[in-house]
Amino acid sequence: MSAQYNITINQNSDFIRSFQVKEDNVILDITGYSFAGKTKEATYSATGVDFVAVVTDGPAGIFTVSLTDTVTTTMDPGTWVYDVLMTDTSGKVTRMLQGNAFVNQGVTG
Repeated sequence: MSAQYNITINQNSDFIRSFQVKEDNVILDITGYSFAGKTKEATYSATGVDFVAVVTDGPAGIFTVSLTDTVTTTMDPGTWVYDVLMTDTSGKVTRMLQGNAFVNQGVTG
C-alpha cells in the first residue's frame, strides 16, 4: 500500500526530497533497489515530468527524488499528481508514494 504524501514544487528552483523506506516500522535495506517517479498535471495526461530517483543510502533505506530548476521552470502552476514506484532486487514493483504536487508559480527566473 502506498503512502499518501503531498509535495510542493517551486517553479525556477531545484526540488529534492528524501524518504526512508520502512516495513512494519523497521528500516528496509534498499541496496540494489531502483525507483522511478513521475508527476503529471492530471492522471489522464499523456505527458508528464520524470523525477530523478536514486537510492542515496541503501542500508538506511533512504532514496531521493529530485527535479532541476530547468525542469521546474517548464511546469505550469497548479495542482499536479505524482507517484513513485520501487523495484526490489527480485523485480517486484511497489507504489511507494502518491499524492498531489502543488506547483507554485515563480516570479524570478
